[in-house]
Amino acid sequence: MREKSVLITGAGRGVGKRLAMGFAQAGARVGLLARSQAELDLAKMEIEHAGGNALRLRADVRDLEQMAAAVERMRAEFGPLDALVAAAGVQGPIGPLLSTRPKVWNETIEINLIGTVNSCRVALPPMIEKRSGKIILIVGGGSGHARTNSGRTRRPRRPWRGLPSAWPRKCATTTCR
Repeated sequence: MREKSVLITGAGRGVGKRLAMGFAQAGARVGLLARSQAELDLAKMEIEHAGGNALRLRADVRDLEQMAAAVERMRAEFGPLDALVAAAGVQGPIGPLLSTRPKVWNETIEINLIGTVNSCRVALPPMIEKRSGKIILIVGGGSGHARTNSGRTRRPRRPWRGLPSAWPRKCATTTCR
């Protein structure tokens, strides 16, 4: 991973932050993408304190324009994008369906599904252009089975199985995976 450019969504905390720290420790140049400036500042400080290289990218994965701007900024700072780790996600509503707010369901779908699609949509063109790249989709633990009083919105497995088949045919002639 030395000198590779890796964009990680959800890098302000949790799994995304831990992955960012691991990639930075392995020598990657890490683009930290999250909504919270305070979390980005802390993650960047921790990575740099450990000798890594990180760039803060404040953006919301639900907003395609913000995502495109973040990828362009990362490319300007670190060069070609080598990998995307789509780790941004929320747990979603907990409780019986009729007692949970529809707004929370909408936000969960927007972040976990649309946010991941937006991340792939902006990462793929530069990878296709250079004819190589990796995309890693992080799936939450609740995606494979339902739990009592918990919505199956953590990143349902079935939509992700088909996502790579929706990528442009150009990916078939590259090392984009």
